[in-house]
Amino acid sequence: MAEDAPADPTTTRFAALEAGQTAIIGALGLMLDTLHQQTNLLRELAAAAQEDPGPSPVMRSLDELTGAVVQMGAGIETLGRKLDALPEAIGAALEGEAMPQNAGALAGAV
Repeated sequence: MAEDAPADPTTTRFAALEAGQTAIIGALGLMLDTLHQQTNLLRELAAAAQEDPGPSPVMRSLDELTGAVVQMGAGIETLGRKLDALPEAIGAALEGEAMPQNAGALAGAV
């Protein structure tokens, strides 16, 4: 049986250096790819920053929401006035009396 010859220290050292160099080249390739992607994104951002922004869909939505809230607030105020007049209108109806002049308008119309 032949015994395995001991590994040459120089060959072992070169193999380790080659493996390290391969790892470094792979890592540098990933870094280069990342920098390339970042460069493309920065170009897109720079182009977008130079364009006229135009109307903002977010602002349009906020304006519409504000209008809806104001309209809803007005509706709640109207409902509040009707509810305030309701006890007097119900009392008058139960007693068979004529309703107050403004109770019909407040209690009936929306």
